[in-house]
Amino acid sequence: MAVLLLSLMPAMAQGEIFRCNIQPDGTGDWIPKRLLIDHSPGQTTAEVWDPLIKYFIGSPMIARVVAENDKRLTVAWEITRLANRAGAGRQYTPALAFRATLLKPSLRMIIKSKPRGYPNDYRGAGGCKIYSEF
Repeated sequence: MAVLLLSLMPAMAQGEIFRCNIQPDGTGDWIPKRLLIDHSPGQTTAEVWDPLIKYFIGSPMIARVVAENDKRLTVAWEITRLANRAGAGRQYTPALAFRATLLKPSLRMIIKSKPRGYPNDYRGAGGCKIYSEF
């Protein structure tokens, strides 16, 4: 059994986990300062995990792969039904949409979030490291 598993390992997709540290632009209220992306090349989805997902969802989320080539990996996901009870008033958005692009040669990350139903958006950028390969 072990010999069979070892013989199949090269044929299995090699996945990577990218650990990114992000510096929000401006207020950065809805940009995570850390982001993990777990992705296997050629797959149409990836798992994402950050402090916002941890707080609102509690476990990693599935993101859609928007673009993937030798130069970049772009993923998108949404956290739905967000309510902010802090501050002077209660704010609500049906979804906070995220789009993150990893520039592969430099491992630079560019991320944007947009609250649905509001005109503003939030942006950030930073660097990533390959945390693990499996």
